[in-house]
Amino acid sequence: MTSERSRLALRTALVVLTTAALVLVMYTFLDRPAAWFAHGMQHTPVHAWARGISYLADHTVFFAFTAIGFCVCCANLAGRSPRPWARHLLFLCLTALFAIAMVESVKFVFGRCRPELLFKDHQFGFTWFTQAFVRNSFPSGHTTRIFALATGIALLWRGVAVPAYLLAVLVGVSRVFALMHYPSDVLAGAVLGVLVACWTHLLWRALFDELQQRPIHFPPA
Repeated sequence: MTSERSRLALRTALVVLTTAALVLVMYTFLDRPAAWFAHGMQHTPVHAWARGISYLADHTVFFAFTAIGFCVCCANLAGRSPRPWARHLLFLCLTALFAIAMVESVKFVFGRCRPELLFKDHQFGFTWFTQAFVRNSFPSGHTTRIFALATGIALLWRGVAVPAYLLAVLVGVSRVFALMHYPSDVLAGAVLGVLVACWTHLLWRALFDELQQRPIHFPPA
C-alpha cells in the first residue's frame, strides 16, 4: 500500500503540473473566445440544453445523495451481515463528500471572475481568496463533482466507465454553454474530480483492509 501511495503521489504531481500548464495556455488563448462564442448562443436550444444537463451535478443533488447514501450504507454495515454494495455505496458517498470539500476550498483560494462579469464589464482573471459566487469560477464545481463520481463508478465497475465519463464530459461542456464557466475551469474541475476519487479509493481500500485484519473480541458469556 505504501508503494501504491507513492506512485499515486508521483502521478498526482505530474498531472497537476501538466494541468497547470494547460490551464495557462487556455486562459491566455481560449477562454475568452470560447465564452463569447457560448454567449452568442444564449438564446438558442443549446443554452437551454446546457442548463438542463448541468442539474445532474447540482450541489443540492450531491448533498442529498451523500446524506441518504451515508444513512443507508451505515445502517447496513452496522448489521450482522453487511452487504458488499454497502461498502461500494460508502466509497461513492465519501468520494462525493471529499469532492465537494476540495473544490470549495480550491475555489476560495483561486477565485476568478465568472463569464457574466466578462460580458458585463470585461472583468477577467483570478480574484483570490473570495467566497463571492460571481468571483469563484475556478475550478468548476459541477465538473469536479461529476468527474469524481464517474471515476468512483469506473473504479468499482469498469464496464460502465465509458458511459460514466461521457456523461461527465457532457456536464463539463454544458457549464461553458450555460455561461457559468470557462473551458479552463472545466478542465481543472475534471482533473480535480479524478484525483479526489483516486485518492479516496486508495484510502477506502486501506480502511477496509485494516478492519478485516483487526480481530473481533466478544465479551465473555
